[in-house]
Amino acid sequence: MSAYLASYLAIALSIRLLSGYLTVIEIGLLRSVGSLAIAGAAVWAGEAEQRRAIIPPKLREDVVRSVLHLAGSLALIWSLAHLPLALVTTIEFSGPLFAAILLFLALRRRPGIGATVGLAVLATGIGLLVFRLDAVPNRDLAIAIGAVAMLTTTNLMLARLAAQRSTLSIVLLMHAIQLPLYLLLWFFVPEQWSPPRQPYRLAFALPELAVIGGAVLALIVGGFVSQAALANASRHASPLQLCSADTLRVPLITLAAYLLLAELPPAELLLPGLWVLCGVIITSLPVSAAAKPRPEQAGRA
Repeated sequence: MSAYLASYLAIALSIRLLSGYLTVIEIGLLRSVGSLAIAGAAVWAGEAEQRRAIIPPKLREDVVRSVLHLAGSLALIWSLAHLPLALVTTIEFSGPLFAAILLFLALRRRPGIGATVGLAVLATGIGLLVFRLDAVPNRDLAIAIGAVAMLTTTNLMLARLAAQRSTLSIVLLMHAIQLPLYLLLWFFVPEQWSPPRQPYRLAFALPELAVIGGAVLALIVGGFVSQAALANASRHASPLQLCSADTLRVPLITLAAYLLLAELPPAELLLPGLWVLCGVIITSLPVSAAAKPRPEQAGRA
């Protein structure tokens, strides 16, 4: 998960910096084009047998996941670009809660005692944090929460796909499906529908061209690495543990925002945030081998 956490950190910071120059759809399109190019080059450089196995007999699950991932990505890009990082990080902690709900609805599987305690602590902390941010418009909260719900669902679907196919196949097909959809949105969605661009500056001086170039490179490489690393991690952890470990990126982003953007989270969020982090750690504790679900069971969401 370390590669995934590092790539997500790069994506989040690059989105904040690029939001002063590009719209939400343009940032998503740039990420899709770059990731597709990297995945395509990797497949082309591979063996002929690997290339023939890229496209599975049935694409339905890939199409559903790709469309859902596109919608969740746009909502997350909007949140990272236009909301305080403290708020975005707060909402993203709800990932394990959505994972537990989806697993119960799909498989009727209840979390263990330890995970239940962790989820209860997590839910309490999130409630406190959201309550303290009641000045934020409800629409903004809905977009951020919707992003977490959609991307958590795609993570659970990824666990099933990763148990069946190679990582390159999953990533290449996802971006190949998403690219024409991004292009349609770019052509037909009026630019005035996008929220106003908000320029962000680094805490230290760098040439503007270097900042833009570095942000573009981080967005493209991070977009590919995040999906590839998450697919590999899905093979070695349960969905609930995966979503819980995934939220460890939140304190990393908050620290990076302070060091690179000189952005401090509101002081009143510190204690509830630590309470939430305790819930994440409890939920992420490993389960015994007897209680751990088989890979084919883990991804049936």
